[in-house]
Amino acid sequence: MENKELMTREEIQDFGVQVVYEEMAKDGYEILGANPSLAMTPQIVARKDGRLCFVVVRTDVYPNKGKLAGDKELFYNLEHAERNNAVCYFASVGICNAAAADAGDEKTMGYVVRDQGFYVDFEGLQVMTTIDRIGVANGNGLKRQGQG
Repeated sequence: MENKELMTREEIQDFGVQVVYEEMAKDGYEILGANPSLAMTPQIVARKDGRLCFVVVRTDVYPNKGKLAGDKELFYNLEHAERNNAVCYFASVGICNAAAADAGDEKTMGYVVRDQGFYVDFEGLQVMTTIDRIGVANGNGLKRQGQG
């Protein structure tokens, strides 16, 4: 397999954002904007049921799935969403080389090649929060304890 065929880190992230974008559109979200760049956050801004939603997307290849860089990234995104009265979500995406998976070749499942088939591991949006922000869920998202 030639290196020039392998997807770049940016292409892998872009693919993951496309997966999440399409799923959100199917689920009735109005997509207001999307940018796959890891330098931008959130990657997707949307609205559903009148509620602004920020979605942070991270994508990785088999055997991994996308994850946040750490607490600093978590808190930055939570505070950004809070300042904008938005619900903050995390979308973790994993992809693997479908041909390698079908052949049972676990060693090359993490080599994702441009314009080839992939298996996608995406389990939906996860609300990003901390224990002090958890409250009662209602039709408009989470509310902090003690709020209306």
